[in-house]
Amino acid sequence: MKKTIVTLSVLLLTAVSVFAGGDNTKTTNYLYPRFGQGWFIDLAVTGSVFQTSDFVFHNFGPFHGPFIGASAKVGKMVSPSVGLRLAYDMHPSKNHHEAEIGYFSYKDLHFDVIWSILDGFNSYKPNRGYRLFLYGGAGLAGYDASARKIFYTKDSSLEFSINAGIMNSIRLSNYFDLHIDLQATAMRWSYDEPVVPDRHKIHTDLEAMLGFTYFFGGRNYGTCPTCEDADCSKQDAQIVALQDEIAQLRNQPTKPCDTVVKFVNVEKEGQLISTPFSIFFNKGSYEISSKKDIVNLGEIAKAAKEGGYRIRLRGTCDSATGSKEVNMRLSENRCRKVQQELVKLGVAEKDIIIDAEGGVSELTPAELDRRVFVELIK
Repeated sequence: MKKTIVTLSVLLLTAVSVFAGGDNTKTTNYLYPRFGQGWFIDLAVTGSVFQTSDFVFHNFGPFHGPFIGASAKVGKMVSPSVGLRLAYDMHPSKNHHEAEIGYFSYKDLHFDVIWSILDGFNSYKPNRGYRLFLYGGAGLAGYDASARKIFYTKDSSLEFSINAGIMNSIRLSNYFDLHIDLQATAMRWSYDEPVVPDRHKIHTDLEAMLGFTYFFGGRNYGTCPTCEDADCSKQDAQIVALQDEIAQLRNQPTKPCDTVVKFVNVEKEGQLISTPFSIFFNKGSYEISSKKDIVNLGEIAKAAKEGGYRIRLRGTCDSATGSKEVNMRLSENRCRKVQQELVKLGVAEKDIIIDAEGGVSELTPAELDRRVFVELIK
């Protein structure tokens, strides 16, 4: 048994290394934990019943039990929706054949793959209060020496086992979950046959589990799946530098400045007659924070009133931040805010065209897409 535990432990670590270091670029909606993140331990109390069935003769025996036992598991989430774990289940059982030996220990060591349905289909939400997991696995099951003396004379007490189950997990904190499991395990021997069992018989063990899961270090999913760490660090540094530059510009004293509006000839309906300019916004905001933008809006409002022109406002958001619905609403609010300023400056509301496009990916860095594009048209 000790050799088996060591072998399955090595297989678990090897599988985790492959998953943790694999190519995750195809699932860019998720953030993946590093090798040292996402580990958990699980302890549970179990209640079980078992049944012995002969599929050749269609003979299904009665269920025996219930028996109270325990389960311990250690594993790792290799993504927010997929995990690997090594599980050890143990509970007492009782022989129900004429060769009565009373209670003995049943043990099952198995390797499982677990999958979160909600996180797999509906994207990962770190604060989700409830998760439903499906899992399945395989391993080795057996019982102690006292039972083997009755059930077997020459054969081994270990048998290959397969298991499957469903787990309802309730979030208590970033570190703890409460879970309720229903699990079925099948193997090819019987508690009810003395000496050498009939190999046609299948032993089925049904278990209900109630336990707690502890996540070491909490649920940390912070590795960028679309680029190497060095590239991510470089991009982060560029964003920080740009934010510092924007902050310095905002802190400078406001001085009169030249407008960016430059007129060209007008020939056709809808033709652009000025060089467009952009009004930039902070993340998640639709407030105009720069007085220079108000100066430019004043110039374009003056030109629109004097020439009988219309003004078109094209609002966009950074598509990498926020959902599609949130970005569409935010881009429209940014246009409405600019429209309000233009109306204050004397432009008729009917002469302002609003074109909210939601999230886009046009400029680098992506935060420059948080803007309203202002155009003067005929």
